[in-house]
Amino acid sequence: MRLGDLLRSAQFVVEGRVRALLTLLGIVIGTGSIVLLASLLRGGEDALVRASQAAVDADLIEVRRAEVGVQDRKRTRRELSRDDARALAASSVLGGGLSESARRTEAHASGKKTRIRLVSAAPAALSLYGLEVSLGRFLGEADLSDRRRVCVVGHDVWRELFGGRATLAPAAPSSGGISAEAGAPHVIVDGHAWTVIGVLADHPVLLSTDSTYVWNRKVLIPETTYDAIFSPAHEVDRLYVRRSSAIRTPIETLRAVIGRTLLRRHLGVKNFELDGDEATQEKLIMSVIKLLVLSTGLIALVVGGINIMNIMLVTVTERTREIGIRRAVGASPRAILAQFLVQAAAVSLLGGVLGVLAGLGLAWLLAKLLTQLVGRWAFHVEIWSIALGLGLSVAIGVVFGFYPAWRAARINPIEALRAE
Repeated sequence: MRLGDLLRSAQFVVEGRVRALLTLLGIVIGTGSIVLLASLLRGGEDALVRASQAAVDADLIEVRRAEVGVQDRKRTRRELSRDDARALAASSVLGGGLSESARRTEAHASGKKTRIRLVSAAPAALSLYGLEVSLGRFLGEADLSDRRRVCVVGHDVWRELFGGRATLAPAAPSSGGISAEAGAPHVIVDGHAWTVIGVLADHPVLLSTDSTYVWNRKVLIPETTYDAIFSPAHEVDRLYVRRSSAIRTPIETLRAVIGRTLLRRHLGVKNFELDGDEATQEKLIMSVIKLLVLSTGLIALVVGGINIMNIMLVTVTERTREIGIRRAVGASPRAILAQFLVQAAAVSLLGGVLGVLAGLGLAWLLAKLLTQLVGRWAFHVEIWSIALGLGLSVAIGVVFGFYPAWRAARINPIEALRAE
């Protein structure tokens, strides 16, 4: 029997609405769930990155201040500083980085006040944290070299202190010691006046919070000005070290280099800690979630395979006489086996195609809904999930269709011809 005839004979399996629904339902749900959840997971990862309040560059290693061990508390040591950042940037395997200091305080303007986090920053912070400027401009090199008293404020700070007015001149910085933004508003922080030269675009979090840790409540000033006023010793809270784009050294090797360099500079006292464990845990959590997603879809596919096996057994019983006639005219048991296996695989593939379409449709609708609820949520089509879903659906059809097909091939032709 030709392949076309085998596929046309599969129509018998799904004749009738009830039989078609029972046969395809499990496969549709299983394949659809794999495609749907894979799309939502990818969209969720992107949403988390966009909403992240920390650095978003995958090639960064964060170095933070840490408590000193009891045995080292009386030893002479150095604190984490911008000199450490410069020493690390001089390494051939590192591509530079950024240092950051911060303090919680209040900002005042026009008789209003709000809680903020004052942060030392450099021009590289814009790309490092994935920030955008909605009004004005960001800090420039001239602001750092001239130690200007200028600032870039977060979205909530701008709205609370100035009513979110959309008037801020995007002028370029002047060459003098004072910013040339004419008529720019000012904020008072810790008794010092700062000219507002820019406003960060809204950088929301997935869960509502008024913590000064979020970018909407931060005020960024040049790191040189910050050190001159608040940190004459040039101490910092954290360093971000970037891996060199020319030399793709493994992250673990870089961590070892950074650790040895800082330990030597800090006189053998480990009063710092490197990140990496958190990122590893996040990857592990996402891998577990993806495994659970696949397991859920696989369970639904197994249920669908059981439905296919039951329907195929019924089909074999209903077509016993037809099987006997085919055997009588010379069909071999192998041909009968192939006929029913192809039918089972074709029916399962049909369910897989419908499941993929349903999963993509639901993923698109949910992406639109989540965009309204939690912010921008991109719709993604994960090709691997489509291929996996269709492949598993065909495999399930073949596996669970084998027993009915084997049973049909073993029917005695004489007894089959006697069947009503």
